[in-house]
Amino acid sequence: MTGSTLAAQLVEARRQHRSIETLAPRDIPVDAPTAYAIQHETLRAANARIGAWKIGARAPDALAAGAPIDADLVHVSPARLAFDSFFHVLVELEIAFRFAYALPPRSDPYSHAEVLDALDGMAVALEIVDSRLAQWPNVDPLAQLADSQNNGALIVSGMEPYEVVSAGFDFLSPRIELTLDGLPIAPAAQGNPAGDPRVLLPWLVNHCSRMGLTVEPFWTITTGSYTGAYRVEGPAMVHGAIDRIGELELVLT
Repeated sequence: MTGSTLAAQLVEARRQHRSIETLAPRDIPVDAPTAYAIQHETLRAANARIGAWKIGARAPDALAAGAPIDADLVHVSPARLAFDSFFHVLVELEIAFRFAYALPPRSDPYSHAEVLDALDGMAVALEIVDSRLAQWPNVDPLAQLADSQNNGALIVSGMEPYEVVSAGFDFLSPRIELTLDGLPIAPAAQGNPAGDPRVLLPWLVNHCSRMGLTVEPFWTITTGSYTGAYRVEGPAMVHGAIDRIGELELVLT
């Protein structure tokens, strides 16, 4: 336990669809390990199970961060979700991965090669960025990290074989399409802030290992936006595609 009531507040915010107006100083995580502990307290308090993870970094040499995503918030494309079920709706187009087999916790860190050798699938992912914190985005970053790193939902295309798709694939500048009601919304300058998103995967595996978690092959691992975050103001249809991987569709009703 962290000594914070933030986990309980986050669960109630989701259940009642009522944002948290203010945070008491004692409820703001003092450091990243505390924020990660609150993520898992929140899942336990909600009787939720992990179905996915979001990970990212602000630059290729920056420290990665991530959050588990409740399995109930992971949707296969085509998906229909109620716009009003979110506090905010911003969309990001990403590449997601799955592993071929479980990676259990161990004392020695997993190497980059071991992690990449375990990859099995690639997919297009659309993250809905949302927050249970009323003052977002003007909120302490550690509180945002505790709040599932601002995740609202994840929509995923069908998985394609990693070995087939990744051969010769341009992970730095893939061809991307992102439209809202048929109009393009992807920025002219595109790219993942972390560079090749696969560099983030060993961080996730070793983060889970340190927390005593087995990385499961059914988890979907989404790895940061190629398009930035685009705010959606009301019901609409979002279509996203990444060349050679696939496409997805989300209808917000």
